[in-house]
This record gives sequence, C-alpha cells and structure tokens, in this order.
Amino acid sequence: MKIKLPSFINKKNTIRLLINRYFLLFVAFILLVLLSDNSIIYSYKIYKQYRDMRTRKEFYINEIKNDSINTIKLKTDIKAIEKFGREKYMMKKDNEDVFIIRKAKKETKED
Repeated sequence: MKIKLPSFINKKNTIRLLINRYFLLFVAFILLVLLSDNSIIYSYKIYKQYRDMRTRKEFYINEIKNDSINTIKLKTDIKAIEKFGREKYMMKKDNEDVFIIRKAKKETKED
C-alpha cells in the first residue's frame, strides 16, 4: 500500500529544501536557541528564580522594618515589654489566670 503525498510535496522539492542554505541556517538557529547553554528554557528558569528571589527580598525587607520598629518600642516602652512577654511567652501576673483559646481543627467525616 503506497501512501499518497500531496502534489506540492515531491522528492525533488524536499531535497532542494534540505540543501537550501537558508533552511539549514534556520534549523541550526532553532537548535542553537533550544539546546544551547543560554536557551530560552534555561533563561525562563533563571528569570523565574530571579522573580522568586525578588519577592523574598521584599518580604525580608518588610520583616526587618517591622522588627526594628518592635525593638525600638521594646527598648523605650514598658507597656510594650509587658505586652510582648504576655503574647510571646504566655507570661502572667501573680493575681491573674491566663486561658489559651485555640481554634479547633476541622474534623473530616468518614462514611
């Protein structure tokens, strides 16, 4: 059983196309772009890492600002020290009781 090719495709045209220097340059360029060390895929991965690092940098800069504000408050304000001790370390005064309320985890129902 022979496979019929369309009329515009024949051996003569395909051989000319494969020998054509512009076609060969085009194929070489595509291979260079896709398979080299500086390929599009590699460049996209690097850009993705750069974007991720940039967002992390912004997050850490904001955290540094917040922490520096908190340290200044803790150095100057006695009420801030008391609030920090109560929130972070569950400290309490002698004449009071502290109740810790935590949200219950959602339980999954099994049938």
